[in-house]
Amino acid sequence: MSAWDNQDRQRALRPAPFDFDAQWDAEKALLQREDSYRTAFERQSVPTTAPRGSTTPQQRRTPQRGQQTRRPTGKRRKRRKKNIRGWLILAALAIAAFLVLGGLIYLVVGAILPESAPPETTTEPTEATISREEIIAGLIERGDCLAAGYDYDAAVEVLSEYGVDWMQQPELSEANDRYLAEKAKTVRWADTTQITHIFFHSLIVDTDRAFDDEYTANGYNQYMATVAEFRAILNELYRRGFVLVRIHDIAVPTTDESGNTVYTQGEIYLPPGKTPIVLSQDDVNYYEYMVDGDEDRVPDAKGDGFANKLVIGTDGHPTCEYIRADGETVYGEYDVVPILEAFIEEHPDFSYRGARGILALTGYEGVFGYHTHPEWEEILGKDAYQQEIRDAQAVTKCLKEHGWEIASHSYAHFGYGNHGSDEVASDVQKWENQVQPVVGDTDIFIYPYGSDIAGVEKYSGAKFEALYNAGYRFFCNVDSAKCWVQIHDNYVRQGRRNIDGYRMWWDPELLDDLFEVEKIFDPARPTPVPSIV
Repeated sequence: MSAWDNQDRQRALRPAPFDFDAQWDAEKALLQREDSYRTAFERQSVPTTAPRGSTTPQQRRTPQRGQQTRRPTGKRRKRRKKNIRGWLILAALAIAAFLVLGGLIYLVVGAILPESAPPETTTEPTEATISREEIIAGLIERGDCLAAGYDYDAAVEVLSEYGVDWMQQPELSEANDRYLAEKAKTVRWADTTQITHIFFHSLIVDTDRAFDDEYTANGYNQYMATVAEFRAILNELYRRGFVLVRIHDIAVPTTDESGNTVYTQGEIYLPPGKTPIVLSQDDVNYYEYMVDGDEDRVPDAKGDGFANKLVIGTDGHPTCEYIRADGETVYGEYDVVPILEAFIEEHPDFSYRGARGILALTGYEGVFGYHTHPEWEEILGKDAYQQEIRDAQAVTKCLKEHGWEIASHSYAHFGYGNHGSDEVASDVQKWENQVQPVVGDTDIFIYPYGSDIAGVEKYSGAKFEALYNAGYRFFCNVDSAKCWVQIHDNYVRQGRRNIDGYRMWWDPELLDDLFEVEKIFDPARPTPVPSIV
């Protein structure tokens, strides 16, 4: 009997599915080990020698041109003084003749040199050197890309860059008509409270390493998806007509009749048959317990088979650094960000006006795999530490330019719903002090463990004030329902659905609207997946 055939019998023994109004218990198997690493990190004394630093592959040096030396233009002549007057006259005539001859030589050489020596400067090609056809083709290519992502107005604006007479160009006029015709087919999504939100953790690249230790294998099996599963899920979501939107597309700030700023439903226009969806990824920090196998606080081949850092690729796109089991460091599609980037490049109609996903970050071990925690300044030294921060800031800029949004996932990763308001306020302040300078401002807060500060009732109290005063307006918990959205005057709340081994094994029917679990379930997973309740 196969593991999947045995699933019904296994699920018959499980407890009832959990929901967000009871505390979401996810990640607890990993939390104990994570807490031990965090405690060790906070208490560990500064080592006497700094660990080896790292550099990003995009850092390049521009070769410097060699210095040139000037050659002397001539030699000064010494004239011998003669006592005989005749010799003086004769010498003067000789000098005059020499000067005349030198001038003639200079004119002849000057006429020859421009033909034999290359010019020292060249003129850059100007727009006038580019043909009309090439200009038009480039504009249409850019416009088509925007139109494929449903941004038809921006596509038309690109065409107008040709000049005031752009509509008189047949090719541009035809492209304009095509964009407007496609726009006319779109319809407004009727109710933005009916938009689902799915989330992932770091993707398992090497299942052999991830599942080789029972101590961590259970947690990875419960709360992570594999690279193979994520790729299969994207293909199925695309086949079923889902389109990525931003959480900020769900609700937008508007001014009411009294002049107050309030949130109202956003306007999302898609062709019939398309369905908006929000995607996020938690803990995009690449924690040491996942990537450091020998516990020297440096990623290595003994890690558990996850990417260890986000970097900027040589093509300018965000990508991942990954250490293979043989110790070789490679770069490529080893986690959510670069895999989704490549998918959208191939399927631009999977992204609504450039939307990507939300990356939720904690702060107690740095961000994106970089040593941005203040303790690393003593370990690495000031200069190396500042370089880590600059590298992380560069990655942040690259991500945002490609459409990714950043969210706070708290600083210390504890359940806000189960802690006091003073602890919550202190944690919010730590994130603002240590993480915000690296990744910038954000108005999105994603609760660790889905532990919300309230039930379905409206937010109030000291915890909410601490979050609201820090600038948060969009709040995300964890929910089993297809869609759960509240739009209040001053904030928005949305439930998220976990896509992981636990959900796929124990409650596959809850994912039927997204994909057929049996077709995407990675056979490398140990089964049955352990229960968490």
